[in-house]
Amino acid sequence: MHQPRIKPLILLAACLTLLAGCVTINVYFPAAAAEKAAQQIVGNVLGSTGGTAPAGSSPAPASSTPASSGSGSGGSLGAAVLDFIIPPAAAAEPDMDVSTPGIQAIEARMKANFEQNLEPLLKAGVVGFTADGNVAVRDLNAASLPQRAGVSQTVASANRERADLYAAIASANGHPEWEPKIRAIFAQTWIQKARPGWYYRDSSGAWHRK
Repeated sequence: MHQPRIKPLILLAACLTLLAGCVTINVYFPAAAAEKAAQQIVGNVLGSTGGTAPAGSSPAPASSTPASSGSGSGGSLGAAVLDFIIPPAAAAEPDMDVSTPGIQAIEARMKANFEQNLEPLLKAGVVGFTADGNVAVRDLNAASLPQRAGVSQTVASANRERADLYAAIASANGHPEWEPKIRAIFAQTWIQKARPGWYYRDSSGAWHRK
């Protein structure tokens, strides 16, 4: 007598099975976490006086999914089954791990190179930050004679450290393909946290002074 009610349930189960086979869990790039990591690392490298944005600031987390308003047990059953097929945690933004020994070692090298070599060149306007996350020579004539001999080496070393950092963060988080996006976020952060009087080069190649 209750047989007619079984067929819809079988049909629902078949549809959900097909849905499960078609669902792809997209691991999207965690931009907010990357921005927070960039603020932290760049702030540490440049020191407490670098930049204008607070190092701990980050966008508010995404709001949680509203509770289902479906009526009846069918809606609850469907929601429960979908939660089983697509766990809510799968939609959460992943963290950005920047605490590995390799990343910390690169950060320490960058800080030492900045304090000993790069900072005086930035203050003098000899070099500046670039829109691709590197540093570049702006005006070699702005360097003192003793400084000039080491400018090229300082810039090359700083850019190697940056390339190592961006790649290490991407690899540490299991997504080497994120490196260009991580680099882009760091590029913005270096410029944002540059001190007044320092130079940066935009994507068109024009130099600007903060």
